[in-house]
Parts: sequence; structure tokens; C-alpha cells
Amino acid sequence: MWGFMIICYICMFFSFVFLSLSGLQMIFKFFIMNASFQSFSLFATTFYMFSQTLVMFYFIGSGTAIKKELNESKESFYLYDKVKKTKMILFPHLTVNIFLVGTAFVLIGAVDIGSVSTMVHNCLFFIAFAHFIYLLKVQHDGFKDNIDLLVDIADQRNIGTVIK
Repeated sequence: MWGFMIICYICMFFSFVFLSLSGLQMIFKFFIMNASFQSFSLFATTFYMFSQTLVMFYFIGSGTAIKKELNESKESFYLYDKVKKTKMILFPHLTVNIFLVGTAFVLIGAVDIGSVSTMVHNCLFFIAFAHFIYLLKVQHDGFKDNIDLLVDIADQRNIGTVIK
């Protein structure tokens, strides 16, 4: 589980870098490895979607594993409420941000054919990017809460084995 969490952090970092480069490319109109703004944005958005889906599945999987672990020891099932609280905080922000970034990417095509103004697209991108920066903090807090919960479960197991 630790390795998967580290992979999530690495993907979150690269998502930030790629979306930042895409935003700079949008403003300053330069190429990255001969890729135009539209081409690089496709790559950046695809990688972003992959990384955020990975984070979502980490929390789903770890929550399921924690629930299974707590089902075996009925006395500490109240700890699962912490998992649900973390998911209730994280998942709405994660879903909204995936929607915003996806919509901003789709609007690139609308801007190219003249259906939507560049200003509308740029504003949506910057709102999505600002929310993504906030989401990174929420995700980090979720990872910390998850680790704290795992430590609490391990402590209870050790105390239980010492008492028995």
C-alpha cells in the first residue's frame, strides 16, 4: 500500500507540472518537444485523468482493505467512520476537478473552431488549475488521515496482543 501511495504522489507531482506547462503554453504560445498547445494539452489532460483516477482507486482500495481488517476485529469498527469522512471530503473535490479539467480540455476544440471565446476557456482553465492546487492539499490531508488510521489500527492490534 505504501508503494502505491508513493506512485500516487509522483503522479500528482507530474500532473501539476504538465498542467502548469500546458497553461504556460496556452499563454505564451510555445512548443514543447514540437507539440502545439492542443497536442500537449491532450497529453497533460490524459495523464492528469490517469493520476486522479489512480488516487481515487487508492482511497477506494485502502478503504475496502481497512473495512475488511476492521470486520475481523469487531471492537474497533468505529475507526471506519474516519475512512468515510476522508472520502466524503476528498471525492466531491476530486470529481469536480476532473470535470473542470476535462471541460477545459474539450473547450480547446470549441475555441479552435470559434464557438467559444479564448477568454472563457482561459478562465475555466485557471479556475480548474486553482482548484487542482487546493485538491492537492486535500489529497495530501487524505493520505495523512489514511496513514494515521493505519497506525491506530496497528496500535490497537499490538495492544490487543499484549493484553491477551
